[in-house]
Amino acid sequence: MHTTKRWTFRPANPDLERLLVSTLGLSQLVATLLVARDINSIDDAKDFLNTNLKTHLREPELLPGCKEVAERLLQAIQNKQKIAVYGDYDVDGITGIVILCQTIKDLGGNVSYYVPDRLDEGYGLNSEALEKLAKEDVKTVITVDCGINSHEEALQAKRLGIDLLITDHHTLDAELPDAVAIAHTQLVRWKEHWISPGSLAPKEQAKTEQYPFPSLCGAAVALKVAWALGQIAHEGLGKPVSDKFRGRLKEMVGLAAMGTIADFVPLHDENRALVRSGLQFLLPPCASQGLQELFAIAKFGEKNRPISADFIAFQIAPRLNAAGRLGHAKFAVELLMSDDPKRVKTLADEIDRLNEERKSLERKIFQEADKQIYEQFDRENDSAFVLAGDWHRGVIGIVAGRLMDRFHRPVILLGRDKMGLSPAVGSARGVPGFNLYETLKACEKYLVRFGGHEAAAGLTVEDKNIDVFRRAFCEEAAQRISSEERTGELLVDGFFPLSAFTPHSVRQIFQLAPFGSGNPGPIFAAEQITVHQVRAMGKEENHFSAEFYQSGGSLRGVAFHRSDWIEAMKPYSTPMDIVFKVRTNDFNGRVELDILDWRRS
Repeated sequence: MHTTKRWTFRPANPDLERLLVSTLGLSQLVATLLVARDINSIDDAKDFLNTNLKTHLREPELLPGCKEVAERLLQAIQNKQKIAVYGDYDVDGITGIVILCQTIKDLGGNVSYYVPDRLDEGYGLNSEALEKLAKEDVKTVITVDCGINSHEEALQAKRLGIDLLITDHHTLDAELPDAVAIAHTQLVRWKEHWISPGSLAPKEQAKTEQYPFPSLCGAAVALKVAWALGQIAHEGLGKPVSDKFRGRLKEMVGLAAMGTIADFVPLHDENRALVRSGLQFLLPPCASQGLQELFAIAKFGEKNRPISADFIAFQIAPRLNAAGRLGHAKFAVELLMSDDPKRVKTLADEIDRLNEERKSLERKIFQEADKQIYEQFDRENDSAFVLAGDWHRGVIGIVAGRLMDRFHRPVILLGRDKMGLSPAVGSARGVPGFNLYETLKACEKYLVRFGGHEAAAGLTVEDKNIDVFRRAFCEEAAQRISSEERTGELLVDGFFPLSAFTPHSVRQIFQLAPFGSGNPGPIFAAEQITVHQVRAMGKEENHFSAEFYQSGGSLRGVAFHRSDWIEAMKPYSTPMDIVFKVRTNDFNGRVELDILDWRRS
């Protein structure tokens, strides 16, 4: 029997489902999906279905350190200081940079931005960049999506006469960097100061008041700072917030929505409100010329349809990320900020070209890494894979994620320097339930540096230490990961006949959107399915396509990067069960299945 994952069916509550149908006028399908997502009452359902900015986006002064950062930033603007926004090179950092730069410019500030080169400088603040900014007479540096663990760099900034402001959302150390002010969702107030909860004893931590939603992305934290900055600036002038600034806020909410989607933070509470409303602001008149050009290249607008989180996640974010992955993140920032039509067209075309180059590199690295796993590891029993090669460092994170999803193991890919002159730089991805950050911390004596969170991390390791680090990490992972976590899991909303999925019912399902981390797209199962016209698809013929039949009806199904299923299905001529997501084809309006797994009935 073929299956790659455990199928776990979400619990049902027929009584509550009937109540939701009768009280709120929902379809049975939508009611079933709400109950499967831990909606336990009519009020919970109303709150979920009616999430919006007005009711769910908290005022910026509630975010720990936000007011202090905004006040210091306004002081720099008023004193005509040179300000630099220093952000990460992914979509979260790029959109956060644009949010702060545009706001500071609107308020008359002298602002520039700095994005480290992913290949030469790596993630986060670095002392060389700070020295360069100091030579340019920059007096205030504000970070986006980085800096919270940059202790040495904070001291360097102070020595250089730079006031460092940090906005970030990554995991905190027990001690904070010595910055002028820090805005971070996880800080707590203790004796009139914002501190890391890790610096307190458990009993003291229990006495602190924490921000109610600590899962904002870096761009969302930047949005709160920009919002607070605008409010404080207008209050200082004794004027209400201007219509121009309100319009800018809509644009910034759209950018923060993009960062939220791309960074895979949970899509509930504030994040759900940001994305649900922000997607509307990614179209004219709110969207920048650069974003509109990128949308056109990604073929948005050929059909009259709203922007979806999937469109951002799979079409726009990879293009913007490609610029950073291949060492040109500044192109993405410039694209989102430029109002020169010719320059915008040039940048959008270049970013699209970089994305095609990224995809080619990704395919090559995946094949080589997959071969290493088959030749050097026990795929059934090893608890983690640590792989190394002469691989492009900007792409290895994507490949690590794909391998993690395929084998259900923590995966680390290390890109070695071909000349052997610098340490290997790696990207790590962890499976649900496994804390990647803590496991790396247990092996930190073998590392030059590392950072990230429980699901994803970056690391640097000397070439001579790769083997010993591999052993240490795999041994540590074996103690921390269960056999169930190594198997992988699909949370299925239930068995449904294929006939249940019509264009109308699919539109109803998308009442629960946006889907993503924390609010996964509904997953269904169907049984007693026969399969016909199994074939490969795509330029590289690396995708799977087939027609799935049940009781006289049929739907087309595809599975990306699973052409191996063509051979795997050959021994099975009897009916099978399938697990899938549903969507409507943008070009012909037909319902299609995204096949996630299958097994013999």
